[in-house]
Amino acid sequence: MSQDASGLSIKGESIQSLYGSYLAKEFLVNRRYQRKLVWTVDEKRSFLDSIINGYPVPLVLLAEVTTEKGRKQEIIDGMQRLNAIMSFIDQEFDINEMYFDLDTMADTKLLKDNGEIIQKTNVLDRKVCTNIVRYQIPLSVFKEAGTSHIDEVFRRLNSGGRHLSSQELRQAGVTSKFASIVRKLASNVRGDSSVSDILDLNSMKNISITNRNLDYGISVESIFWVKNNIITKEDLRQSRDEEIIADIVAWVAMDKGIRSSSDILNQLYGYNDSESEQSLASTLEIQIQKINEDLLITNVQFVLDKLIEIINKSGKTFNSLLFENQQAKISRYFQIVFLSLYQILVEENSEVINEKLLISHLNKAGDKTIRLAAGGGNWSAKEKQTQLDALCGVIRSCFAKKAENDPARNQWITRFENILMQSSTEQALYDFKVGLHPLIVTESTLNQDTFSKIIKTLTAMANTFPKSTGYCLLGVADNKETSEKYKEIYSSDCVSYSNFFVTGIDSEAKKYHVDIDKYFTKIKQLVDKEPLSERDKDNISRNIFNVKYFDKTVIILKIESGNVPSVYNGKYYVRYASSLSEVKPENFSELFSRFHQLKQ
Repeated sequence: MSQDASGLSIKGESIQSLYGSYLAKEFLVNRRYQRKLVWTVDEKRSFLDSIINGYPVPLVLLAEVTTEKGRKQEIIDGMQRLNAIMSFIDQEFDINEMYFDLDTMADTKLLKDNGEIIQKTNVLDRKVCTNIVRYQIPLSVFKEAGTSHIDEVFRRLNSGGRHLSSQELRQAGVTSKFASIVRKLASNVRGDSSVSDILDLNSMKNISITNRNLDYGISVESIFWVKNNIITKEDLRQSRDEEIIADIVAWVAMDKGIRSSSDILNQLYGYNDSESEQSLASTLEIQIQKINEDLLITNVQFVLDKLIEIINKSGKTFNSLLFENQQAKISRYFQIVFLSLYQILVEENSEVINEKLLISHLNKAGDKTIRLAAGGGNWSAKEKQTQLDALCGVIRSCFAKKAENDPARNQWITRFENILMQSSTEQALYDFKVGLHPLIVTESTLNQDTFSKIIKTLTAMANTFPKSTGYCLLGVADNKETSEKYKEIYSSDCVSYSNFFVTGIDSEAKKYHVDIDKYFTKIKQLVDKEPLSERDKDNISRNIFNVKYFDKTVIILKIESGNVPSVYNGKYYVRYASSLSEVKPENFSELFSRFHQLKQ
């Protein structure tokens, strides 16, 4: 290993050693600048083929960083490559229909013997597997000098544009409110959002975008943009969805419309040096500050959810709704429809009063109403505004002014899906139950022990991390077996999303409590009887609410950390992954110190 005066070390490390570090969760991914996990299985196979044949592979760049859990290694370049290696060893894909032999390494043999990884067949020759794990991956490791230093290293590394798309480079490491809004909304729509920007590499696979049916991650075919033929799978890989969202956010945030182009996007991200170009980014930041970042996200997501609702009720994709024959490159048409709805729903504070007529007006609107010039490049503000006005004029009769402004708009389609996906990476803060009654035909009594455990779990969530928010969702099964049992008892199908099965509590509520309102009231009464502090009792009671996901009602119980640890029946609990653990008296000081630091 060599090391220069700046603290940069260059070394080779065997795949066997890297896998050990992976199991120890030493590799971190910073989603502020790292792109999505989007390599296809074929791309992973191609990379592993280079290793099998002993060809040199690109250097992996890591930064040593200090975390609450000690020193870790943040991946600056090489996330897709490291994931390819680890996922091949973990039996997630084959090479020429042959899987890695788990008996090759002590670590994988132990996992296999414990039933944590199942050996798939056919098994790759042991000699080939041995050569793979002995292969030396070139690593370059430097010591952190602050997040801005890491951001700059990442930007310079990718500035040639060979690795990242233009949009990924714009977003990389940028900390503006605009970049943050685009990043959050894009993740919400794709479904790969996470509670924290920092994840370990092990968790990233749960929100990876996959190109085939795997038992984890998000199928690219199911993502809103691809499912509705707005952009292609390759466009999604190149973050074209983020460009669309960036255009939309800039348009609704600015006092007057601006044209759309690659150059304008660069300016909005402050990517150029001249004073006039810098001012566009500064102006946008001021406008976002006036509106409020959270409100802007809420408004955009609210309109998107309404549009998703309309598309679902039409029984078509967005593309087939707008056109007689499917069209390519329709992202501009999407913007016109979205911005028209935004203007009427948000800016004019109206609501839909005739959904059937609205769908009728949108039907073939791309052929009849919206007239866009062909081609890419610059999209003038004038053309965008003209077409927006034209569509608004056609559909406005389907809306009426709301009696009052509703700040708590129900934008729960995407938010609900985000909660499901975030639980894949932050298990400690999420819990799922199909309901409160046993899935046994002969048993009808509400299970008090189940409910008490839910409340105890919520207090443990509040203690697990400072400033954390914990959720328990009633009406969601996290495995297929439970959902099938629910169907057997209630003769009710579920709605599947990723690895989750939304059963809803509708059938349970109707069978045992007359209706959902009485069921909801019963839950609030049960909370009042739980052995909690008044603060937690009030916090949980105020944060119980229903959401409608398609035709399923889900009840969400939520808790937010307070300034002191939460106590249940005189005891303190914390949650690790999905396990509940009582805090022993000798560990009280450590628990309380976290909240003491929070108050300072």
